[in-house]
Amino acid sequence: MARYVFSFATAAIGAVPLASARRTANSHGATVLRAIAGTMLLEAPPATAAAVAKALPGWRYTPERKTSRVPERTQLQRARQLAKAP
Repeated sequence: MARYVFSFATAAIGAVPLASARRTANSHGATVLRAIAGTMLLEAPPATAAAVAKALPGWRYTPERKTSRVPERTQLQRARQLAKAP
């Protein structure tokens, strides 16, 4: 299973089209992890993601890219944070 980000082509989208898109994705066997403001995060096999994209005109999709990383705190940073905690 891979994660895909689906986004609506126009910026303005109401609650009804988003709910309809969620139902369509669920009916194709995809799992909707998050949906907000014209963007959905789906978890599905690649073939299912392509089928959902065909069923949703006006929506585009890309594989999720995890590019941001939170660096591990050093011992000194952890000690300082613990000292500040009440």
